[in-house]
Amino acid sequence: MVSPATLSALKEKEREARRDLILSAARKLFAEKDFRSVTVREIAKAVEVSPGTIYRYYKNLDDLFLDVFFAGARDLTALVDAAHKTGDGLSLKRFCEIYVGYLNENMSFYQMMGHFMLGGKLSAEATKKLNPIMRELMDVIEGIVRGAGPAGQTRFVAHALFSALNGVMISYARYPGRSLDEIRHHTLRLAGVVAECFQRS
Repeated sequence: MVSPATLSALKEKEREARRDLILSAARKLFAEKDFRSVTVREIAKAVEVSPGTIYRYYKNLDDLFLDVFFAGARDLTALVDAAHKTGDGLSLKRFCEIYVGYLNENMSFYQMMGHFMLGGKLSAEATKKLNPIMRELMDVIEGIVRGAGPAGQTRFVAHALFSALNGVMISYARYPGRSLDEIRHHTLRLAGVVAECFQRS
């Protein structure tokens, strides 16, 4: 006979598996179309559950957006951490390449971040959840900046670097008439130029 503790653990595992399916479907839909136009009904259809099931996991669409965004932020931080552990550590140039490379490969994450930064509507509760994640990302960038040794207040320099790298993507990530490979190549070259500028600052 299965014990209550085992049954509870199995139910929790099943719940987490369903949550992962919802996140995966949402992320895929956000990548295929403008994430602001994705609906709960579309996500539910992709997972083959009812819209009500989605609301058992997420209070509203903001919560689901944030969960997908947080997963992207964790992936990016993991890439940076892994690069830190190889060779002589993580150079400013390598960080810039990793950051821009990740955004190129994960446009839904980039679009969501852009939406938040450009004042997209989020509830006060969702904004409260978003702010610590953005601060953590900025902490990572500031650590890279501090290691590169530029003059001035490192937090402001980190903000400027973050803005410059996102500016590269805003300017060229969807450049008309260019293939994805051409865009990746060009934005990575620009990331290197940005790194050189900040290395000298």
